[in-house]
Amino acid sequence: MKRTLLGTSFFATLLLATSFYAGKQPALANAAPAAGSEVDLGGGFTLLRLAVPADGRIGDILRKNALISSGFEVIDRRSIPAALIKANDFDQKGWQDIGAQAVILADEVGGQFKFRLFDMGAGGKPVLSRGYAANDPLKAANRFMNDVIEHYTKIPGVFGSRIAFVRTNRTPTVTKNVFTIEMNGESPASITNNRSLNISPSIGPGGQVLFTSYAKRNPDLWMSSGGSLSRISTQRGLNLGGVMSPDGSSIALTLSKDGNSEIYLIDTGGTIKARLTNNAAIDGSPTWSPGSNQLAFVSSRSGGPQVFRMGSNGAGAARLTKQGTYNQTPDWNPGQGARGNLVAYAGRDNSNRYDIFAIDVGSGKLSRLTQNPGRNLDPSWSPDGRMIAFQSTVGGIVVANDKGNNQQVIAKAGTTPDWGPRSE
Repeated sequence: MKRTLLGTSFFATLLLATSFYAGKQPALANAAPAAGSEVDLGGGFTLLRLAVPADGRIGDILRKNALISSGFEVIDRRSIPAALIKANDFDQKGWQDIGAQAVILADEVGGQFKFRLFDMGAGGKPVLSRGYAANDPLKAANRFMNDVIEHYTKIPGVFGSRIAFVRTNRTPTVTKNVFTIEMNGESPASITNNRSLNISPSIGPGGQVLFTSYAKRNPDLWMSSGGSLSRISTQRGLNLGGVMSPDGSSIALTLSKDGNSEIYLIDTGGTIKARLTNNAAIDGSPTWSPGSNQLAFVSSRSGGPQVFRMGSNGAGAARLTKQGTYNQTPDWNPGQGARGNLVAYAGRDNSNRYDIFAIDVGSGKLSRLTQNPGRNLDPSWSPDGRMIAFQSTVGGIVVANDKGNNQQVIAKAGTTPDWGPRSE
């Protein structure tokens, strides 16, 4: 997947990083407005009305997951008759009478959560039945919802996957630390906990968290793996925006060791494998294609920041975004088929605000995924490519479907989200 530069803008991050490195007070410049364009806002679809009568934490998680999945209209448990909630047997007519098209029943039996999915169109027998250990309600609910999604779409869901992001603390001084959270807002975890700036997180295919930190005064690239932290790129100047290839063999990042910001490849030990760009412009914010054979990135070589793509050896660089004058922070969709041609990015429209767009690298078709209040920044696709996370300046970290609909806030404070791989 990708990694952005800091949050407000590509160039603002380079300014912040460089000035902090030089011991100067950073100043964030406002971005120039981009020309507006007519783009597709995406279509609607019919939601399946789902009832989940279970109470307690297991019921809460199942309902939350169903809502976030974008496929269900979840019936309010308070509107379900008590007789249906307490019934020992499945009452198909009773559920149909309240408008349910599907029902998930959950029972704890013999140290297991027993889940059953009933579909009204398939009669009174469960179409899906699973049992999971009862010692971890979150994991059990996630796994079953993934199975439910697979039942309806033939592709498993991605509940249990984690999103990395940065949280800022301004008291007594400004610090930034990296956290991860499950895609449904559960189980937050701290990756860094220091009084420095830790920025630009990304999650590798094995769950490794890459980030840039000033903990040793230079903006070095660090990696968290298995709970331990290590510095892996310590070139003088910027070691910024590291993102691991889907096959895990290389890390693309921005280095300024030769005086200009260029994109390089390093191995996981920090040894430079190749220099991919060599241009007087500012190049950065790389993101890998699903097959590890291409990269999208941001460059100022055409004036303002625009999204380009090139081969993983640096060959054949070509401009992707041709509408708007300020486009940044791309993320290449890791999904299969047509989804794998989509690159999401943050662009500024003619109203002088940021929103999330997606461009098809083959056809050039442009879609607008958000049109919300405030700034919408730093898109990151889910591991199946069917959902997207982004930063909202009025909401926090938001997840939505691939059309930008069904937006759900999962963390009320945070910037620069990066969505990691499926959970095991």
